[in-house]
Amino acid sequence: MDELDKKILKVLQEDARLSYTKIAKRVGTSTATVSDRVRRLEKSGMIKGYSVILNSSKIGITTLIAIICVKPLFSAREIGKKIAELRETCYVYNITGDFDLIASFKCFSLTEREECKSIIDKINKIDGIERINTYIVLDTIKEESQIGWL
Repeated sequence: MDELDKKILKVLQEDARLSYTKIAKRVGTSTATVSDRVRRLEKSGMIKGYSVILNSSKIGITTLIAIICVKPLFSAREIGKKIAELRETCYVYNITGDFDLIASFKCFSLTEREECKSIIDKINKIDGIERINTYIVLDTIKEESQIGWL
C-alpha cells in the first residue's frame, strides 16, 4: 500500500458514496487510476465492503457486550467463529488477559431484556464456554470504524 492508496482509503472512509471522479479530484490523480486502485484494494481484502453506520440509540437498538472465557483445550478462535454466526453479532475479538473473547451484539426488539437474554442463552449453548460476563451499554461515547492514521 503506497501513499496514493492511503489517500484513496481516507477519502472512502469519509464518504464511500463519492464517485471515482470526485475521489480522483481530491487525491490528485485520474479517475481510471482511482478505479484501478479501488478494485485492487477490494481484491486484496483491504476493502472488505461498504456500509451505512447507524446511530443505534436514535433507532432504539441496545448494545450488549460479552466478555467470554473459553474452557481449556477448546479453541477461542473456533468458538469466536460460532459466536460470529449469530445474526445479532456485530464484532468478535480474540483478546489477551483473563478472558479470551470480547463480542458486541445489537438487541433489535422492543423487549430488550428478553432479546439480550436470548443472545446470552445462544452463547451459553456453544460448547467450550467456561464463563461469560455481559454488560449493556448505557451511552456510546465514541463509535468509530475509521482508521485515523490514514
